[in-house]
Amino acid sequence: MGSPLCILIVDDSAFFLKLEEQFLRNTPATVLTADNAEVAYRLAKEKRPSLVYMDIDMPEVDGFESCRQFKRDAELRDIPLILIGDRENPEHESAAKAVNCDAYLMKPLDRRYFLELGHQFLISIDRRESRRDCEITVYFTCRGRRNQGYCMDLSSGGMFLKCQPSALKGENLLLKFNLPDADNTAVEVTGRIAWVNNHEQSIKTAYPFGYGVEFVNISDDVGVALRRCFGT
Repeated sequence: MGSPLCILIVDDSAFFLKLEEQFLRNTPATVLTADNAEVAYRLAKEKRPSLVYMDIDMPEVDGFESCRQFKRDAELRDIPLILIGDRENPEHESAAKAVNCDAYLMKPLDRRYFLELGHQFLISIDRRESRRDCEITVYFTCRGRRNQGYCMDLSSGGMFLKCQPSALKGENLLLKFNLPDADNTAVEVTGRIAWVNNHEQSIKTAYPFGYGVEFVNISDDVGVALRRCFGT
């Protein structure tokens, strides 16, 4: 039997393999990667992972057929398998249920949902992020208007943005700022408002008015810069 702390991620995109590895970097588990269904099946037979994240849109053998193969195998059928589809293909979700996957996610991937869903099947998945106290000027665009605020609490997955809040939870912001690293690296990233501190409600009373923001659609270059900033 393989290690009880072993996670397999399957995607033919090197970008998404790196992104999902980044999501799991705080989890005390061996992370295995496969870029096609054949390699995924072989690794699963050898290592017996405790959890599998698998993309649907893969060449030759897609995620649906690979999931069927896993669920037909008496040695693998009990491994939780999360299929990952695309928002542009709404039929993916019903098709994923039809092949008896254990859960379904949609791209573009959201770090919080990715980890929280995996945490339901593997309690050791660590959803925390290394954070850095700082005060960085942030220029952000919301509802077509350019604004200025301050990042007070930065992680590789998001920030707390001190500002006068006018947007709502779930809205997206285009953020531009410089990282607190040796090169003062300029980054541009999309963020989703996860929570709001305002007059009506303070989710975190120790914080001023502003937004708790999660980064989404992180580019390869920004992901590398964030990992370097946090030494991961």
